[in-house]
Amino acid sequence: MSRREPDVEISTSVKADEIRFECKPAVRVTAHSTHPARAETRSERDNLPDEVEPGATYRDIAVSWSASVTLEEPEPPPPRS
Repeated sequence: MSRREPDVEISTSVKADEIRFECKPAVRVTAHSTHPARAETRSERDNLPDEVEPGATYRDIAVSWSASVTLEEPEPPPPRS
């Protein structure tokens, strides 16, 4: 089965000379669809760990993030009798 391009894709990126977190961020991503679908998120970080430490200062950071949703092919209707 070959993968096709997502039906919806959202992406963003950010760069900063310096960033500091006062507390650990709580991040949750939820995708909803009225049809069967597959959702994926992806992120890439430069100079920023997956889990940041409160009070730590991170320098020269870059983060790219994307979310994509691919709708599944609908089931064919049952044959008529």
